[in-house]
Amino acid sequence: MNKRRVAINMTAQLMAFAVNMLLGFILLPIIDRMIPNSFGFTDIANKFVQAAQIIVSALNTMASRFITIHIHRNDREEASQYFSSVFFANVLMAIVFMLPAMFVVVYLGQIFQVPAEASLPDVQMLFFFTFVNFLISITTSVFGVAPYSKDRLELSSIATILGEFTRLAVLFIAYFFFRPYLWYVGCASVASTVIQAAANLIFTKRLLPDMEIKRKNFRWAKVKELVALGAWNSITRLGQLLLDGLSTSIANIMISAAAMTTISISTQVPTVISNLMGTIAGVFNPQMTIAYAKEDKKQLLEIIASADRIMIFLISIPIAFLTVFGKSFFKLWIGETQDAETLYILALLNVGTLFVSASIQVLYHVFLITKRVKLNSVVILLSGILTTATVFILLETTSLGIYAIAGVSTFYGILRNLIFTPIYAARCLKVKWYTFYGDILLGLASIGAICLVALPFRLLIQIDGWIKLFAVGIAAGILALVVNFLIVLRANERRMVLKMIKKKLTHSH
Repeated sequence: MNKRRVAINMTAQLMAFAVNMLLGFILLPIIDRMIPNSFGFTDIANKFVQAAQIIVSALNTMASRFITIHIHRNDREEASQYFSSVFFANVLMAIVFMLPAMFVVVYLGQIFQVPAEASLPDVQMLFFFTFVNFLISITTSVFGVAPYSKDRLELSSIATILGEFTRLAVLFIAYFFFRPYLWYVGCASVASTVIQAAANLIFTKRLLPDMEIKRKNFRWAKVKELVALGAWNSITRLGQLLLDGLSTSIANIMISAAAMTTISISTQVPTVISNLMGTIAGVFNPQMTIAYAKEDKKQLLEIIASADRIMIFLISIPIAFLTVFGKSFFKLWIGETQDAETLYILALLNVGTLFVSASIQVLYHVFLITKRVKLNSVVILLSGILTTATVFILLETTSLGIYAIAGVSTFYGILRNLIFTPIYAARCLKVKWYTFYGDILLGLASIGAICLVALPFRLLIQIDGWIKLFAVGIAAGILALVVNFLIVLRANERRMVLKMIKKKLTHSH
């Protein structure tokens, strides 16, 4: 494993993630105060996009794998055919999606409850710009393959950071100098996507100069091949949408617009942690793909082992901190517009699956590179169907309300990640069935230990301001790093870290 490349890619990816996260945390309470009970519509608009991506992903999920493998096997002609075929097929899909997108925008008022605080035209414009953003993103998505294929994910991060700063500039100007509207969020996303697409196009020309979009390279056979394999990933996405993607829509239709916004806000922190998890796991995907392309199983397993430990080291801290300090955070962040305790309970219910899945996240890429996506897709779809059915039953027969919407998905997610994911990944890699259970136990031990060292801070200190929360977070964070240093890192890794610290201290003097 190229540790220097992993370090560069991870630093860049985390910087891009931090910019995106900060923008979201700053934006949400501002919009919730300016336009009450309406922010959930941004989440619902994005869920419509996720539903459309179920179809799009059938083609695009496998594109990076096939193009990367053919590049590293020096088969440029095949790689070029996949590249051009994906581009033209995406353009065709974007044209096809225009009609249903416009239908949703026009008849939005008949589909959802729009509160008096938000005007219907405003929400319609939000959906319009969100759909436009989706069409632009799928049309230009193939240009994101170049940094992936060359293991230069820091370039993707540069594109993301440029896009996020563009989004920030548009939102700042719109909300501070003009009357507040929801559709600014969608408009800013369009500007961000255009900038990112332009940057990725430049990187493609630099990294893959001979990879050009040519009609003569288009092959229906390539599209069919990608779709045949990628269709199973579409089933996976459908299952994931049923697992946790319909929560705000169900809350709006079956409870109220206020419940929709409460659930939407409660998912923000768990979503950030989940996205951080995906960001870190994604850093290892190119090297896993390249190792598989070179048929180096030993290297592949080494990458997975390192990725799991790095994931546990980093992700266990925010999961534990949400568990211990979540209620104080929501009180300070949202204020009086929402009930902090309700948000905290919902957030814990939403983050529950990550207690198990955080330590084995990279295993999902194993299914993709080994082309063993079918069974995983079926299992996720079945758990998604069970989740949706169970939620409707509980809403009709109990008084659990929004807690049922949040909790059922976690229940089935934990079962799936305990019983199926680690065993099937081991089978795909032809290793012992219990190989990855050690990482799950290690992750749980890390989260539990950090909760124990952080709990005294919450019990002994009254956190009534951001300064106290940050101070407590820093102090507890240092202890959490020490805990993970002792629990997660192996002896040789601890020696390496101590050596690096000693070297830094020596140079500073």
